[in-house]
Amino acid sequence: MRVVHTADWHLGAVLKQVQRLSGQLERVEEVLRICDERGVDLLLVAGDVIDETSPTRMAPLMGRLGDLLRPRLERGMTAVFLAGNHDRAWIFPLLQVAGELYGGEFDASRLHFCSQPELRVVTSTSGERLRLMLLPYPWSWNYSLEAVQGADAADRHGQIRLAVQQRIAEMEAEAKASENLPTIVAGHLLITGVRANLHELTEAEDVPLPQVVLPNYPYVALGHIHQPLSLGKPTVRYSGSIERMDFGEIGEEKGVVLLDIGAGGLNSEPEVIPLHPTELCQVDWRPGDCIEEKAATVPEGAICKLTIRLERGMSPQMIQAAARTLIGRRLLWPPEISWAGTEAGGSTGSRASDRADWRQKVREFVASQLAEDDSMRAPVVAAVEQLIAEEEVAAAG
Repeated sequence: MRVVHTADWHLGAVLKQVQRLSGQLERVEEVLRICDERGVDLLLVAGDVIDETSPTRMAPLMGRLGDLLRPRLERGMTAVFLAGNHDRAWIFPLLQVAGELYGGEFDASRLHFCSQPELRVVTSTSGERLRLMLLPYPWSWNYSLEAVQGADAADRHGQIRLAVQQRIAEMEAEAKASENLPTIVAGHLLITGVRANLHELTEAEDVPLPQVVLPNYPYVALGHIHQPLSLGKPTVRYSGSIERMDFGEIGEEKGVVLLDIGAGGLNSEPEVIPLHPTELCQVDWRPGDCIEEKAATVPEGAICKLTIRLERGMSPQMIQAAARTLIGRRLLWPPEISWAGTEAGGSTGSRASDRADWRQKVREFVASQLAEDDSMRAPVVAAVEQLIAEEEVAAAG
């Protein structure tokens, strides 16, 4: 049986005001083309599938995802999605019911959204069978928390960790007592000691598990960490995200993992197949630079982060306006503004930090009052930025 392991799609996530859905769905389509080309029987997505909170945007998002999945499910591929920490608790049960309503278009058992730990057997169109030990993000599990409600954070996390380890041991015992099948562990988990640019929760906020609690099965498919990583051996790995989610991932390679598994385990080492994620580009503008020339260095389709470095008495408005015109919706807004003398070690550093604090609070307040699809959002944000820029000029003078 052929399996593609992927994770951390984060469909609907935005980067500041830059909408990412079209690029995210392009990556999903790329993943599904790989499934077509390599005759994949099982698409396994190890958590953080949906990162959208607006019900009005959820429906078209799921419609587009359904359009991509449907022809693959009709040909007999199975798709299993784990709940991650970004997947809202109410979404997966709803999606499972919606998938079952497709009824006659494909076998509903070939589409599964998993929000609780379970053992599940998948059968290919040729009759091959594979067992999955599915471990969604631990905070979504329905284990009893009465004993930890009054505990402090450290004790609560520790007791939840023990409950998770106990549930894994119970599932392993259940698997041993049942039919002898090749088994894959799939989990949206943080493994203790992993060192990577997480862009997620820290160990203090998460429920990190020691790697030794994971059963010794032919393959362990992990999600949660965006960087592709193998943990000591190629058969225990994070697939990484399918898109570069923020500028901490600039230049990072993305891909999916292809497995060929038979009755005796893996037939060969896992194969990493590269994807083509959206480029992220950083541009620095300084006095004397030509903004048109700087904008021309931004690759087609790339998302751009602009830093404007100014001297006292200068206004950023013209550069901001020109950059917005030249780079358009691919520009993170607002650009970062750095004033001469306020860099680390500068005499006015603390005052600059105070100014940055109030600027961010104003922006966050305005953003919280206006929906992203509100027609007034763009002009209001532009007006706020102009007022902030004018205040900066006055403060710098």
